[in-house]
Amino acid sequence: MLDARVAATPGATYGIDAESGERWSFADLAARARALAGALSALGIGRGDVVSWQIPNWIEAPALALALDRLGVVSNPIISAYRAREVRFICAQARSRALVVPGVVRGVDHREIATEVRSACPDLEHVLTLRAAAGAGMRALEDLVGDAASRSAPVPAPAADDVVMLFYTSGTTAAPKGVLHTRSTAGALIRSYQRLFRPAPEDCGLLQFPITHIGGVLLFLGSQLASGSSVVFLDRFDPAAAIDAIARYGVTGAGGPPALLRGLLDAPNLTPEKVRTLRTSGSGAADVSPELLREAERCLGVVAHRSYGMTECPMVSSGVPEDPVAARHGTDGRPLPGCEIRVVDEHGRPVGRGQEGELEITGPQLCVGYLDPSLNDAFTADDFIRTGDLGVVDAAGFVRITGRRKDVILRKGETLSAKDIEDALAEHPAVAEVAVIGVPDRDRGERVCACVVWRQAAAGISLDAVRQFMEQRGVMRQKIPEQLEVFEALPRNATGKVLKAELRRRFGDPR
Repeated sequence: MLDARVAATPGATYGIDAESGERWSFADLAARARALAGALSALGIGRGDVVSWQIPNWIEAPALALALDRLGVVSNPIISAYRAREVRFICAQARSRALVVPGVVRGVDHREIATEVRSACPDLEHVLTLRAAAGAGMRALEDLVGDAASRSAPVPAPAADDVVMLFYTSGTTAAPKGVLHTRSTAGALIRSYQRLFRPAPEDCGLLQFPITHIGGVLLFLGSQLASGSSVVFLDRFDPAAAIDAIARYGVTGAGGPPALLRGLLDAPNLTPEKVRTLRTSGSGAADVSPELLREAERCLGVVAHRSYGMTECPMVSSGVPEDPVAARHGTDGRPLPGCEIRVVDEHGRPVGRGQEGELEITGPQLCVGYLDPSLNDAFTADDFIRTGDLGVVDAAGFVRITGRRKDVILRKGETLSAKDIEDALAEHPAVAEVAVIGVPDRDRGERVCACVVWRQAAAGISLDAVRQFMEQRGVMRQKIPEQLEVFEALPRNATGKVLKAELRRRFGDPR
């Protein structure tokens, strides 16, 4: 894909660093990838080796990913927010031969983390730094680039079913899980995105969630190579900086997990003029309320939609601009071409259209399994994966996520969907973010607890006021919150999902 793009539009802009304004053409990207491949090859790194890399949203990150692909290496991107415990687990399980890290990022010295990780991982032969001086026993990638570029001839391409990428899930309640993707599954995701959204060379995206997430390194990198469009790299999410970048570089698409979209809407410098070039905004990777998308369309002037998937089977369904408004805001769209979503009961038997059950999904982008084979019981005999998500597929084929199989509240014998309550609360004009959990209660079994982040002007709103709002909306009495907890920010993992296990532990339920 890179070679074809360079042949077609070598001088077109591939990437822009939002802070410095540095621009790379596709030819620049290819040259850097070749140089990095040469540097790694000179260390003896080649086909079948696992190289882990924990790089922020820097313009060099895609070049590193392409260098690894050029060498036939298994590329293992690691979310930047992970610390020593998670990185040590990943490198040990993956038997990583090399780890590439930045220096100090947001007050954390990743070289210190790498030193600790290396001492616990006997297979970790090389620790390499990017944009940073090398620490003891490390080498700086920049110092290795140069003459090594002449030794960067690509190896024969891996077969379609060879594992080329290893992603780790965020692990909200347990150790991260290593997910195996092949050239075939990765390519299927890229092709589906191209068919669905038809990006054009004049499009410009804003990368504001981690490039080391599957939606970053595959969707952004793949989309640019396939379409010739450009991307602005925001190395950390700052709502005001994001709005400025949209205005400065003419960004046409900006989305991400709900927390990032919420940040854009609350940015102090948001004006219609600054976001006039925006056309689309997609949200996923966590629960998305219809109200958030409605507000995005009002304030950003975009066509907003939701998508659904997981690291194991990314973007299995998505809304598209042509969908009816109610479907774009209230559902996660329809399955992508070649994908299937079925709804089953607690015994694994399919249920009818419009009935709730657990979602099982499959498609050409479905991973080939977990690095730890003991986890592969999540797959069915006919190659679907059990998601643990509850949902409904309506008569028109639109998918609506109703909650997690375990994300329910058991109140006086009734099972209540936490997501259903969250969506209702999200419509309150004072609520910026909300997570609903069940808290142990002697009389009820569990009571409904709403954990909220208020908008700036909404401090001091009482539980009674929230309850009155819900009653006016006609919400059933059992779903109305009986406890209100106020947060400055909800605890989230590296991909933006609210850590409900942490909230439950805090309020007395250890599950």
